[in-house]
Amino acid sequence: MPIDKPPVDRLPAPAFIDELRLLGALPPGGDSERVLSAFANVSRHAFAGPGPWTVRSPVYGLATVRTPDADPRWLDHCVLVALDEAKGINIGEPSMWARLFARTVVPEGARVLQVGAGVGYYTAILKQIVGDTGTLLAFEVEKDLAERAKAALSDLENVEVRYGNAATDLLDEDGPFDLVVAFAGITHPIDAWTSKLSASGRLLFPATGTRGRGAMMLAEPCEGGFDVLTLGPCGFYDCSGARDEPTAQRLDKVIQDPTRLDSWRLKIRTSGGAVRFEVDGQVF
Repeated sequence: MPIDKPPVDRLPAPAFIDELRLLGALPPGGDSERVLSAFANVSRHAFAGPGPWTVRSPVYGLATVRTPDADPRWLDHCVLVALDEAKGINIGEPSMWARLFARTVVPEGARVLQVGAGVGYYTAILKQIVGDTGTLLAFEVEKDLAERAKAALSDLENVEVRYGNAATDLLDEDGPFDLVVAFAGITHPIDAWTSKLSASGRLLFPATGTRGRGAMMLAEPCEGGFDVLTLGPCGFYDCSGARDEPTAQRLDKVIQDPTRLDSWRLKIRTSGGAVRFEVDGQVF
């Protein structure tokens, strides 16, 4: 049975954009304004499904609460929206992603690979950021979510949603990509993505250890691996096909120091077949 495209009932209230600016600690001007404009032009209600909704607090350990009713105003806040509570799948917290997109400086016209489209909300945000000349290829491993994303995004040009695993199902003709964005926890950049990067391509991803916690990382290829900047702490469910248990254990040692979770530079070494993390002269 086909899924109907949800209506765009209303755009976010201005107060929601103010909340993004403040909680995301976005400085005025520049890429902050481009990102905030993107959020202002996408209805989260159009992707979240019918209310009431179960939302999660990013302040109190992702504690859940049911919205009192189906008024779309409840989604104009920096909370996670539960999509599948059993699997821990949510529409992620907006101020975190607003900050990440602004710090990444996603250029107009960029070709983006999204790993984990969910229901397509952040796909729509990214499309707003890259503009009419940019392209999005988004993968989603949950079939029902992929179908919802396809329906919700069907009117957008240069956007393709595929049901499948971005770690294993990319085609030879896909790419090159200027940015790969992962919305599930990986242990390291994998060849399936790095081999598809453009000359100036980068990767934005949650690097998570054995307990699903870690740091957001922005990586640029360099000789023998990647130069990496951490962009803040995070917690994500695992990305199928993009994890290695020994690497996850080494990553645990890197991220156990909380000062390394934001604005810290390190290297990920991938030569010789093993993944190593080089931090302040130490190798993990």
